[in-house]
Amino acid sequence: MNKIQDLELNICGTTVSVYDAHPLSPPVHTLILLHGRKSSRDLWLETMREMQSVGHRTVAVNLPSGGSAKLRNKEAFMNALLAALYVTDKPVVVSVSFSSNYVLPLLESDSLRGWVGVSPTTPPLLSVPTLLIYGELDVKARPLCEGILRSKSGNGNATCVMVRGVGKVDHDPVLDHGMWTKELKQFLMDL
Repeated sequence: MNKIQDLELNICGTTVSVYDAHPLSPPVHTLILLHGRKSSRDLWLETMREMQSVGHRTVAVNLPSGGSAKLRNKEAFMNALLAALYVTDKPVVVSVSFSSNYVLPLLESDSLRGWVGVSPTTPPLLSVPTLLIYGELDVKARPLCEGILRSKSGNGNATCVMVRGVGKVDHDPVLDHGMWTKELKQFLMDL
């Protein structure tokens, strides 16, 4: 297995730290991993190693904090990030909670192969295959995901998975690593 590179990139005038892990052979998919408000790119290290071992390139991004005026255009930020990383195929983006706001413009522009929302707080556009994972105790994401499952239209692209006994912190579902990686691997195989 290749090592995980620690990089700093200038994206839209902001220094952004990323971990970048390439598999030994050409990647099956490229995954862009975005953390939630209460975590950092370090949240994804175990996931990166696991996904790299099954042939996926993974990039964990330390998102800028503070709502800088430079980042009001999240689509421009994400497109610049993908260009700086030389991502030429449509990636799968994994986002936790508020970082889903970085994904929505890409969903609208048909720039993604898939989206994995962990404890999503924004109703998703289900234009691409979507995996939504949320904790049983999550008072924001649970109703959103349950509403998608109940809706009669627009949920053909979505799979929702509830992780029992967690959800007080947005990234809790990712910490149940066995279940998390099983669901993520299955989703990627189905793409």
